[in-house]
Amino acid sequence: LHDALPISNGTWTKVSWDQAINEIGDKLTEIRGKSGPDSAYWLGSAKMTNEGSYLFRKLGAFWGTNNTDHQARICHSTTVTGVANTWGYGAMTNSYNDIRNAKTMVIMGGNPAEAHPVSLQHLLEGKELNRANFIVIEPRLTRTAAHATEYVRIRSGTDIPVIYGMLWHIFKNGWEDKEFIEQRVYGMDDIRKEVEKYPPDEVERISGVPGAQLERIARMMSHDKPACLIWAMGQTQHTVGTATVRASCVLLLATGNIG
Repeated sequence: LHDALPISNGTWTKVSWDQAINEIGDKLTEIRGKSGPDSAYWLGSAKMTNEGSYLFRKLGAFWGTNNTDHQARICHSTTVTGVANTWGYGAMTNSYNDIRNAKTMVIMGGNPAEAHPVSLQHLLEGKELNRANFIVIEPRLTRTAAHATEYVRIRSGTDIPVIYGMLWHIFKNGWEDKEFIEQRVYGMDDIRKEVEKYPPDEVERISGVPGAQLERIARMMSHDKPACLIWAMGQTQHTVGTATVRASCVLLLATGNIG
């Protein structure tokens, strides 16, 4: 569509809607005539309404292709797959009320202060009214991390070793929720074997996080309950996003904190 961009002599110029629609439509029709309807990829946005998304999908079908998609493919699909494969249902398991009543809130791979500011109000009320632990695990000091009672700086992409590092301390100290695991969880013995590969010195080598800090957070998650773990794009948009989500779910299973 480069030919349709309203640029003249290196500067933007205004064009009419008729001109824009006709130029783009003519160019797309030309592409379809030359390369077929599957040569175009129709990608929606998080800012579209349900009605807009419905029409967008209809436009793709009318055009002659099923190559239509939406931003949630890289946003939520990893969470759906990771959560569903861990405990059978791929959706969020807690509400804002659950979060604001938690004694420990861990935000790992999320920045609600800038991305979900309404939700942050619930988190901050929980932190201030319940004196809750407010832990942010993030490679950079974000506006959310500035509110943390404990900020954990990790090397980007090392989420799974950090989670396994917490589990190492939990299993080592017997902090897991034994009754919950016995009644509701299977396969945890396999996790124990895998976690043994991630002692504190190895996790610090991989992630940069000191073992004493991870032990402190692991204790909070297993003792100051209920606890919740909140993630967003910081987990899901890695190449190993689904595996990261599964590891997060396993951490919650081990401590009896579904949420």
